[in-house]
Amino acid sequence: MLKLINKLGYFPKTCVWELTLGCNLRCFHCGSRAGTPRNDELSLEEMLAVCDELADLGCERVTLSGGEPTTHPHWDTVGKRLVDNGVQVNMISNGISWDDASAIRAKNAGFSSAAFSIDGFEESHDFIRGVAGAYKSALNAVRVCVRNNLPVSIVTTIYRKNLHELKQLGDMLASEGVVSWQLQIGNPAGNMKDHRELVIEPDDLLEIVPLLAEMRRSGQKPRMYIGDNIGYFGPYEEDLRGTGKEIDFWLGCRAGMQVMGIESNGNIKGCLSLPSEMNREDRFLEGNIREKSLTDIWCNPDNFSFNRQFTVDRLGGFCRTCAYNEICRGGCLWTAFSNTGDQFDNPFCWYRVAVEKGLIEPENQS
Repeated sequence: MLKLINKLGYFPKTCVWELTLGCNLRCFHCGSRAGTPRNDELSLEEMLAVCDELADLGCERVTLSGGEPTTHPHWDTVGKRLVDNGVQVNMISNGISWDDASAIRAKNAGFSSAAFSIDGFEESHDFIRGVAGAYKSALNAVRVCVRNNLPVSIVTTIYRKNLHELKQLGDMLASEGVVSWQLQIGNPAGNMKDHRELVIEPDDLLEIVPLLAEMRRSGQKPRMYIGDNIGYFGPYEEDLRGTGKEIDFWLGCRAGMQVMGIESNGNIKGCLSLPSEMNREDRFLEGNIREKSLTDIWCNPDNFSFNRQFTVDRLGGFCRTCAYNEICRGGCLWTAFSNTGDQFDNPFCWYRVAVEKGLIEPENQS
């Protein structure tokens, strides 16, 4: 599979861009430890140049993120530049400061949608956000978008307190007019590393994966997207990721191959979720746009080596012997690294847990 990806070539099909590290919340599960803006964040002129380069590289979709992107004064200006260059743009916000004026700014800039984080019902959401009223603000943001005919999506991080709310949460989101819903697992990275008790355990996948597969198979609204750190393979894979396309199963981490992350000071990573200086980690930084152009960083054959130069003998533990090792490549890199410090041995895998529990027989490696 990696040979096929290599043959197709590398281009940043999707990019998640941290406009600022500044944020009006201090969430327990924030992987980037957002709060205070970096002291060297990009100027508007630098950001607009990045917009142009992303388009030249063939980027198809950019998600504007943070921190909290709406705390950046030029979030819609950056989005409009991307849209004018033919790039699809959305954003993800906590919804705290979102109002009709925000929705109108997004629509005028040409955003395809806005997304908000809702991590369970009121008690669960406000707990992980660390402030009362966060749930009501996020729900109000959804209603503002619906009122202004701006498609709205939700991102939910699964953690210990909302684990048993997912089915009911989906029903509520559908009733509010939400178009799509992405679910992902909270990793012990950033602030959540300091709250390890909130992270689910690998055994919880035996409950989560069948539930999400059934919800998706039933055609439940809103349209569900399963995050890259939930899976992999076994009898539920088609239901989790099936799209009707010829290839509709987990193809391994795409960081540095079809995915790019941009930090607010111009640092480039294969995936924005991968840890960096806020977590005293620099191995995933590939360069800075103030030192080299974005194009030069992306096209450097020595960059993103963890994926572009991957071989199965780099895997360890169960992943090394797994029948799906060449395709899966250890699952979500961020999840593996944040849980074990080893990016090539991932305990958060339904197939792995099921085999180790004796619930299924391991597939033979070809």
